[in-house]
Amino acid sequence: MKRKSQSFPLDKPEFVLEWVLKATDRSAQRRALAEKWLAEGPYSKYRYFVETCEDGKRVYLLRPTYLNRGFDFQVNVEGFNSLTRKAKGATREMPSHDDVIDDLQAKAKSNPKLRDELFSAVCDVYDCIEPDEILAKRPALRKCVGGLPIDKTLRIIKWLFIEQDLTYWNGVGRNMFMSAIEEHAFGIKA
Repeated sequence: MKRKSQSFPLDKPEFVLEWVLKATDRSAQRRALAEKWLAEGPYSKYRYFVETCEDGKRVYLLRPTYLNRGFDFQVNVEGFNSLTRKAKGATREMPSHDDVIDDLQAKAKSNPKLRDELFSAVCDVYDCIEPDEILAKRPALRKCVGGLPIDKTLRIIKWLFIEQDLTYWNGVGRNMFMSAIEEHAFGIKA
């Protein structure tokens, strides 16, 4: 008899790509990601640079990941040091939901006059409005101090929302993350 299964290569090919995803709703975002991933080669690793922040650091996605059997990605930011994901002294470029909530709390506390504007900006990201568009219509947010630069915070939130849309395909993930932001960062109770 001849084996049907294949041997997996020990060294997986790695690809680094620039990619921009602009979609006006969650369904279009998921569809674009699924189509992109269908073009990926088997047994390969991918790094997609998807956003460039105003400080030149880039948001990037890593695929595949250890979650959801490969239909997932990690959101990372160059030079980011997650305070909640410290692993044996190493820096972790993957922001967590808690990192985002802590950052928003710091901004709201340091900038009480901009708190409502900040919350509205997060709501806009939730509604799939691009961070650049949000900052263009809400220039006062650039005065936010505390934590990360505001453009970086909004870009991270955008991609964490998209990641949640894929992890919880039936649509509850984005809502769960937004609920946590509302409650823990802004003190809005259900």
